[in-house]
Amino acid sequence: MSASDKPRALYLSYTGMLEPLGRSQVLSYLSRLSGEYAFTLVSFEKPADLADEDAVASLRAECAKYGIDWHPQVYHRCPRLLATAWDLLVLLWQTCRHSFNRDVRLVHCRSYIPAIAAWLCGRVTRKPFIFDMRALWPDEMVTAGRLARGSLTYRGLKWVERRLLRRAARVVSLTQAGVDYLLEIYPELPREKFEVITTCVDVDRFHVPAKQCSGMTLEDRSPFVVGTMGTLLSGWFYLNAFFAFFRAVKRLRPDARISIVTRDDHEKVLEAAWEAGVEPDEVDVCAASSREMPDLLAEMDVGVMFFAPKPGSAPTRLGEFLAAGVPVVGNTGIGDLGRLIESYGVGTVVNDTQDPSALDQAAHDLLARYDEILASSACRHAAEDYFSVGEGAKKYRHLYQTLTAESAGAETGQ
Repeated sequence: MSASDKPRALYLSYTGMLEPLGRSQVLSYLSRLSGEYAFTLVSFEKPADLADEDAVASLRAECAKYGIDWHPQVYHRCPRLLATAWDLLVLLWQTCRHSFNRDVRLVHCRSYIPAIAAWLCGRVTRKPFIFDMRALWPDEMVTAGRLARGSLTYRGLKWVERRLLRRAARVVSLTQAGVDYLLEIYPELPREKFEVITTCVDVDRFHVPAKQCSGMTLEDRSPFVVGTMGTLLSGWFYLNAFFAFFRAVKRLRPDARISIVTRDDHEKVLEAAWEAGVEPDEVDVCAASSREMPDLLAEMDVGVMFFAPKPGSAPTRLGEFLAAGVPVVGNTGIGDLGRLIESYGVGTVVNDTQDPSALDQAAHDLLARYDEILASSACRHAAEDYFSVGEGAKKYRHLYQTLTAESAGAETGQ
């Protein structure tokens, strides 16, 4: 099918495609759908990423390979309110500009800011939009301490949230817990408007390390590497609990070390480790591209995910740890994370990350079951069964087919 014969979708992302998250959570899907749909992709890229001319050229070539018309915009960070307002204006222009193309059948919005642009522009263009929430933004801003519940800004964001949910043709949530929460506070919304499509990963990009395939046991592993990755300093990640868990592991395994892969300020991360009673020379911190991530994860022995309560979130790192065959430790209150860890038997769940005894027990339980988890290949099975990007793409394909059919029917008056 030629590009001119394919229905076109406008995809709006406030996450950059030059970031590992954008590549795994946007391009991995679009490349699989590009055989049936033509995409115009608008994303906001960090200035440092855009400065890497080789990376930009490589991504342009990759997009061209799949017929994706990529329009990168510059992401502005400071001052936060004015920067976000400016980015929204840019996004409004880009959305209106591309939405007026008669070939565009729908607009896919990744998170709130793009959805606001599609909602406002859609009042003129009449193009249906998918609100791919990714998280419950206003409430998670409160959880992270960035916003006061009941403040004017919070009430304004909740007002906008309700309108987005009402106006969206479909709403995609990462978790069933998120859908249940929204239906409770917005009872007027029909359940059939929601689709649950969890965070997925390209499982084939990751590999189970040789030390697991060779049958190496816990006793043979040294050092024992406690790892995590992604954003740590945003206020959502419980960094102190992570270091406390490491100390609990170290009491059982004196050879334990920490591996952290993050784009956050490394000096601040090491400073937090020192304040938490962890020696800096026990911590390895690095940044990594999406291509480097699989090898770095394969060197970890356990992946830790401790977050503030977020019912609408599904940490991408969960699927990536599991795809690399790495057992995990997480806490309750993070979407479906606790339920998934327990149902697949891939690690340990902590109910209270602020309770030292609970962290001690989690460390003990993990190490006691470690060889059993690896021998069962439960981690890789969970990744392939629940987090496969191929399965996620199938769900998006069905969603696109339904909405493009509805859009075509509305235009013909059927």
